[in-house]
Amino acid sequence: MPEHEGPIKYQPNVAVNIVFGLVYAILGFIFSRNIYRHTNKWAICLPVAAFASSIGFFCRTAIDPVDLKVPLFVVQNILIIATPSAFLAFNYMLYGRLITAIDPKFGANDSQSRMEKSRYSLIPPRIVGRAFIWSDISTFLIQVTAGSMLGNAGDNQSLSNIGDKLFLVGVCGQGASYCLFTVFLSITFVRLVVERRKNRIDLPMKGWMGFDRSTSTIFGGLYFSSLFIIVRSVYRIVEFTQGYDGYLISKEVFLFVLDAAPLILAIGIWAIVWPPVLLERIATHVREGLHAYSMEDGNAGLQIPSNESTHRLGFV
Repeated sequence: MPEHEGPIKYQPNVAVNIVFGLVYAILGFIFSRNIYRHTNKWAICLPVAAFASSIGFFCRTAIDPVDLKVPLFVVQNILIIATPSAFLAFNYMLYGRLITAIDPKFGANDSQSRMEKSRYSLIPPRIVGRAFIWSDISTFLIQVTAGSMLGNAGDNQSLSNIGDKLFLVGVCGQGASYCLFTVFLSITFVRLVVERRKNRIDLPMKGWMGFDRSTSTIFGGLYFSSLFIIVRSVYRIVEFTQGYDGYLISKEVFLFVLDAAPLILAIGIWAIVWPPVLLERIATHVREGLHAYSMEDGNAGLQIPSNESTHRLGFV
């Protein structure tokens, strides 16, 4: 049985919430420093979401389930449940930039068309991130609406159930979109492996699966991050499937173990390795390897993007 009736079923653990708030804040500062040092403005969503999540956990320390302040509950609910959509958005944008880095023919004609295609992606690289981000925004707005409904439900069981179901729609949509993203990521990975083995392209600084270390790191980082994002998505789907009186929603430990911790791991990998720096290395290695390959095989006429055109691909 839950400890309390109402939107929140337990007394939040102050110490643990402070710890998670601090961890998110530290990650936010690390990401902000990296963006400032390397001028990677496109990655701003990462520190913003980390700081938002930090505020959400700090807000929880002031929640009293007996004398619940609805605005405070709504704010922390949205910050913790909905703002991690920005973590997904970062991975989406990183994926699009990764494709432009590993494809030596992309941008070879200095084309700036959003519809320029790459053989490594089913969707043009310059719009693949936007496509998934718009999906993310839609599910984010659904979750914000659901959070507001739950916060204003009070003792209205019917409104609470509607809010739960709306949250379920949002997290299911978000989870499905991210699973589709991992399929796209895997297609890119397989196509890259097949092509490099077929053409026997030998790149410097070999790493995992014959890739250069930077490419291996980003692919590995994306899969690592995706694993924990999917774990968190499954938890949220099961939680809202159980409904307002479900078991998962009545125990704070599940929030910590299946939501906060997986998301920290999902973004923490980018505090260890900063992707925008790796993207520039990948672009350089790919073009150096292709240049050597073209010289050895007599393909001197093969067009390879210059350093300036590589810079314009948007890695920074």
